[in-house]
Amino acid sequence: MGGWAVVEVDQSHHQVLAVVHHGINQHLGSHHQTFKIIEVRHQVVAGTNYQFIVETEDHKRIQVKVFEPLPHTNQPAHVTAAVYL
Repeated sequence: MGGWAVVEVDQSHHQVLAVVHHGINQHLGSHHQTFKIIEVRHQVVAGTNYQFIVETEDHKRIQVKVFEPLPHTNQPAHVTAAVYL
């Protein structure tokens, strides 16, 4: 377990974002179609916390926090916070 670390964006981050796409829009009350990842930070806890900075199709930037439980829990990743920057 540790602090937040900036990591290089890879395919697993795109997969996590795809899982929580609907949750981001729910948190924001929006209907964004696409999210381009600008930056990712992660923190290992009893699972993984992610902090994404994403850009929408209309060039708005959003900070999205996601929790991904450990695999053995069989629980999906979910949005814990989403705010426009």
